Amino acid sequence: MTTSLLEPIKVGDVYLKNRIAMSPMISNLGSPEGYPTDAYIAYLSERAKGGVGLIITEYTYINKLDSRGAVNELGLYSDELTPKFMRLTEMIHALGSKIFVQLVHAGRKTKRDVIWGNTPIAPSPMPLTDEVREMNLNDIRRIKQEFISASIRARRSGFDGVELHGAHGYLLAQFMSPAVNRRNDEYKDGVKLVEEIVQGIKESKMTVGIRLSVTEFDDLGLHPEDVAEIVKRLEKAGIDYVHLSAGRDGPMNSSMPFYYKHLSFLEEIESIRDKIHVPLFIVGSIMNLHDALKAREVADVVVLGRSLLADPYWLKKALTNEPIRPCIRCNQSCRGMVYREVRCDVNPELGWEILPPMERGNGEVEVVGGGAMGMEAARVLAKRGFSVTLYEREDKLGGQFLLFKDPWKINEFNSIVDFYKNELERLGVEIKLRSEVNCDNGKCIYAVPEQRSPEPPELKGKRILIDSTLYAYHDYAFYLAKDNEVYMTEDSLSILDRTRQFLLEENLKEVGVNFVQKATGNFDVIFNERVRDQPTIGKSIQRGYWLGRTFSLR
Repeated sequence: MTTSLLEPIKVGDVYLKNRIAMSPMISNLGSPEGYPTDAYIAYLSERAKGGVGLIITEYTYINKLDSRGAVNELGLYSDELTPKFMRLTEMIHALGSKIFVQLVHAGRKTKRDVIWGNTPIAPSPMPLTDEVREMNLNDIRRIKQEFISASIRARRSGFDGVELHGAHGYLLAQFMSPAVNRRNDEYKDGVKLVEEIVQGIKESKMTVGIRLSVTEFDDLGLHPEDVAEIVKRLEKAGIDYVHLSAGRDGPMNSSMPFYYKHLSFLEEIESIRDKIHVPLFIVGSIMNLHDALKAREVADVVVLGRSLLADPYWLKKALTNEPIRPCIRCNQSCRGMVYREVRCDVNPELGWEILPPMERGNGEVEVVGGGAMGMEAARVLAKRGFSVTLYEREDKLGGQFLLFKDPWKINEFNSIVDFYKNELERLGVEIKLRSEVNCDNGKCIYAVPEQRSPEPPELKGKRILIDSTLYAYHDYAFYLAKDNEVYMTEDSLSILDRTRQFLLEENLKEVGVNFVQKATGNFDVIFNERVRDQPTIGKSIQRGYWLGRTFSLR
């Protein structure tokens, strides 16, 4: 089955050992100056150890003036940075993978405080967050040369190729999108700028690809047929591959949450596949082996994003039928990272790959609690070499996972419970259900969260207002709407990733939930809890990980 994923392929002048690539994803693990830190190198190295053929770095800015999009983003704006980047490329090559650097100018998709107090620039004066300045011809010439210079630095740094970020509403995408480019000069045809950059990079004998949004989810923006024409022109300019994603600035964007289908943009890509004549990379909620094989039917290279954050050994485990820690597409810790480092709710080691290996242990350990915290603690202890028994007083594992009422959560989040069941069985953990044990000896871990979500309320025929940021009430709204008149304030969802917020609101409306701006009117029941530090899957798993990692028999 996996043969199609393991075939080698030539992309430009580069040979890839297989058809799996790691997607470019901002991590903020770089330094404030823009070079890869040891933590960043360890983070990407772990994915190379997992066997992927190609790693594409996070978006990397090209000047120290107006191109940066996040505070600790990578940057290739100066020759002084190349020795630090050589540390990264040397390590990835030693581990058997190839590595491309993705180059970006954020354009209007940044903030003044991120670009050192300067004003964001864009093809047209259409602000996104801060006020923007329309680019003049000197700006365009400067940016073009900065992309070319950054690609030369990439070659010197040992990168195998470069990828231009022409998707997701960044500067090159702004030029190509009719919804954003309102210029009246020669660069009203925004593809012209990209053609010139590609031609300049090819003169330096560097393999170059481009990431494009196959759709911008906007009637005024790019559609698949437009993208097909763009690709046709870029192929003539010398582009070596095309990497298709989706989205621009709106809530419908690239990393779709669990409220959206797997293989997010496959239909749009299929509609133009026969018009693309260079290797095609595709990305978009490819979560499991089935998804990857289906994507491979359309694409030459399958690009994994959040799946490799959740489990860097995704490919190796797929080949050996080991349990893969699944991405549940919660978008809680891997999105919105202008000012923070990347984390993953289901993988507590993400961002901490630089830590030394766990100490070995031996002896018998009892873990009390069969929720996410207890299952993770048991997993870690078993991997360390302990003989582990897990006790759960209910008749099944899952803990607070069993309280979910949101049908999308139930469908996606059950996969992490299944992973733990399979992994604990593989590791030889003994599980005792409907059992309790006194945790007052030196060989016991009490792995039950101090904070618990409220139980689902039993209400019928009531007029209910949900004015709460608690995730539990977002979830229970599906359940309550069956027998009650339910209202929810828009502010209740404000703490969620905006794509998840948008799709959750749409799905709640379909089951009859009414959204209001303010909490006004008479209601039989009002839920208005607002807590900053609330129970989450990520916190439980992280706590379980550290309980298991730091435990020692007394």
